[in-house]
Amino acid sequence: MPDWRDSISLFNSRALEYDEWYVKHRDLARSEEEAVKALGLVGRGIDVGAGSGFFTRLVGAVALDPSLEMSKIAKSRGLEVALGVGELMPIRDSSIDYVLIVVTLCFSKDPEGIIRESYRVLKSGGVLAACIIPLESPWGELYSRLGREGHPFYSRANLLTLRWLEGALTRVGFRIEGYVATLGRGVGEYFEEAKWVNESEASSYGFVCVKSIKVNAS
Repeated sequence: MPDWRDSISLFNSRALEYDEWYVKHRDLARSEEEAVKALGLVGRGIDVGAGSGFFTRLVGAVALDPSLEMSKIAKSRGLEVALGVGELMPIRDSSIDYVLIVVTLCFSKDPEGIIRESYRVLKSGGVLAACIIPLESPWGELYSRLGREGHPFYSRANLLTLRWLEGALTRVGFRIEGYVATLGRGVGEYFEEAKWVNESEASSYGFVCVKSIKVNAS
């Protein structure tokens, strides 16, 4: 399992390289942007594992990341930045409206811990939007293979299945509201509009955001 300390070192040393991915693969990046925007996140929020702030800027959240070098890039984009990890957020209980997590879960040693922390910091009825590359999708298969071949980023990732994410959200106390997905035409360089899909369709897409609501325990 990956360790967040290893991830900090990796992203500190390769921050610019990581950020340049969004330029080199602009159509894929735009597809993922569309998915995040379609979630309709409003209010005061936090982007966990925000990195360089590429997605943070779309929703106006605070960029939370443990990498100083990545956070510097996010700050250069005019974003509010906080250093920290998703497993232990420097945020008060029940104080924010939404949490956005884009791919970060697969770089954590305790992804369910991040989901539990998200529950803690969200207000009642707050939104957790968790976006993953499903392991079972064609894109998940590609990135897993690249990881086995030694890719600097994907070799540190432990891609998750959509079923695992659904189970973790339910165990922690979230109610799943829906799925926004894109990159469903197989592996390649192209732009695709994001759309809401049903549960049975979602795992075939290369980028899936699960929107869920914090339900207070009775």
